[in-house]
Amino acid sequence: MGKNKKEGQKKRKVMKSGLSPVITSVLLIALVVVIISVIFLWFRGMVEEGVVKFEKNIKLVCDDVEFEASYNSGTLNIVNNGNVPIFKINLRIFNQGNYQTKNIEDLDGGNAWPANGLGQGATFSGNIGAEVGSADKIVILPILLGTSSKGKKTFVCEGQYGKEITI
Repeated sequence: MGKNKKEGQKKRKVMKSGLSPVITSVLLIALVVVIISVIFLWFRGMVEEGVVKFEKNIKLVCDDVEFEASYNSGTLNIVNNGNVPIFKINLRIFNQGNYQTKNIEDLDGGNAWPANGLGQGATFSGNIGAEVGSADKIVILPILLGTSSKGKKTFVCEGQYGKEITI
């Protein structure tokens, strides 16, 4: 009888084993796939989509944008002197240290801005006096239209590419 008792204890010890190696392998593979997916999605959100104009990165095309801008009695005048068409413009309106950015189409009903933008030598003249109000200065930022893998995409040339007008 003592011998049967020992055999029963051995069988119980074998029956109390953890997860099988197959289940453990499946769980590890699933965990690795989830971690790789999270890292891929996180990294993908950090990488910008490449936008191209004239077969080069659109950020580099901003260097080639040449335009003149003036503001007089509520009227904004823009002349495109360069070879790069300006699709739209953003106006950064400064007032007492704060600023707000508005697209030219949001001002003056958007009727005066050409649908295809300003090509080489083209001019724009529009009344924006109501939106500017008592602003201290305006910075005009060109917006270019480029192509990406998903179709046409706009790009705002920021910073040094803008023209500052003191009012």
